[in-house]
Amino acid sequence: MAARVLLIEDDASIARFVELALEELPAEEPDAPAVELRVAGSLAEARTALAEGAWQLVISDLMLPDGSAESLLAEGVALAAGAPPWIVFSAGVHDDRRVALADRGVARVLRKPVPLGELLGTVAELLREAPAPCPVTAAADEADPVHLHFGGDRQMYESFRAGCIQRFADDIMQGDAAVARADAAALRRVAHGLKAVLELIGHSDLAAQARALESAAAGGVPGWPAGWPALTRGLESLGVRRAG
Repeated sequence: MAARVLLIEDDASIARFVELALEELPAEEPDAPAVELRVAGSLAEARTALAEGAWQLVISDLMLPDGSAESLLAEGVALAAGAPPWIVFSAGVHDDRRVALADRGVARVLRKPVPLGELLGTVAELLREAPAPCPVTAAADEADPVHLHFGGDRQMYESFRAGCIQRFADDIMQGDAAVARADAAALRRVAHGLKAVLELIGHSDLAAQARALESAAAGGVPGWPAGWPALTRGLESLGVRRAG
């Protein structure tokens, strides 16, 4: 029987990466999936899914459109009797925050963007399976995102990258709308999602721009939208076609 895994993540590209990664886990039965994955894109959806119970594992981002997943953890959902193990992944979690998350029942904290092998190994361990193999050739380039984040699986990388580029058009539209209405919080959410995805597909320079924009928007830095046009041009240079 497939293990039921709940993914709490609002970014479609990150959700797709996790879905592709979990397909690499060995199944107990031939021609059967190892994992049945459900995605909740908000706190509200997560609460509904958690109320259904019968999850073997929860994987959660922290920043969601309607708040932080830490509010769920503060309610004791990961400490309740029979609660599944929780994995939290985030772009930046300091030691004191890791301790606080552990106190609230989080089993593992992974840094975004998490390499394929680390994600598979952690999921397999928490599902009490042997770690899934993640072959990498000795000659692989350590800076190559195919090696670094996708375990050397170029086909998986290319499929994921193509999907990301399609979805960047929606990100640009959302970012433009946020700038037009001077909504720093909305632009911060767009930049937050972009930085991890861009790192996964090997564009560290654009990921750094997204990270700087997120920090400026979060801190209320004067002129915080100034980084958005350059980031937009960078996304378009990847072959993004604007929506509409």
